[in-house]
Amino acid sequence: MHIKYSHFVIILLGCGLALGGCAKEAVEESPSAEGEEPAPVVEEIVETPMVEEDLPEAAEETVEEMTVPEAVAVEPVVVPRQPSRDVEQIPDTASYLYMIRPNDYLVKIAAREYGDPTRWRRIYNWNLDLIGDNPNLIYPYHELELFKPVNEIIEWEYDYSIHVVRAGETLWSIAAEEYGDPIAWIVIFWDNETVLGSNAGQLKPGMELAIRTALWPDS
Repeated sequence: MHIKYSHFVIILLGCGLALGGCAKEAVEESPSAEGEEPAPVVEEIVETPMVEEDLPEAAEETVEEMTVPEAVAVEPVVVPRQPSRDVEQIPDTASYLYMIRPNDYLVKIAAREYGDPTRWRRIYNWNLDLIGDNPNLIYPYHELELFKPVNEIIEWEYDYSIHVVRAGETLWSIAAEEYGDPIAWIVIFWDNETVLGSNAGQLKPGMELAIRTALWPDS
């Protein structure tokens, strides 16, 4: 009885050892499944640091700078005003003063004095300093210098009367009374500049002023 039991134990131990060895082989030699490729082996990537190479510096292009000449200040050319050439060439030519009438303009003056309205340009040239840049802007009772042959100039001198200033009068009111135009006050001022200048232009009762009896030869 004990002998049989001993044999049975030995057999079990032998079977166990046999099974253990087979299992180990099975684990070690277990084939991969059909159709499955072996997993790729991942190679370890080692990054190699880049070394900057000393590249030759690019040659700088030489750019020629354009030399711009400095601005030169050009002074305006001023042509001196001179009488027209025909005035110098006509013998026995002289100048005289023409007092501008109300509503006068250069074309009208040229037609009256020379019988030729196109000669207004000469009148303007002779009186450029007085008239200025605008030939259409002339003022009544101002005087222009004109040129004519001596035998065509009307010799005429002003006659004067005396006006005694009354209280409240002004040059405007006196010009309106004497000449019929208050703007003609400038004529009274010019004729009495010495007297009025010493009184700062103020009129005082009893002051005596010289008044032209006529402003133009034909008036």
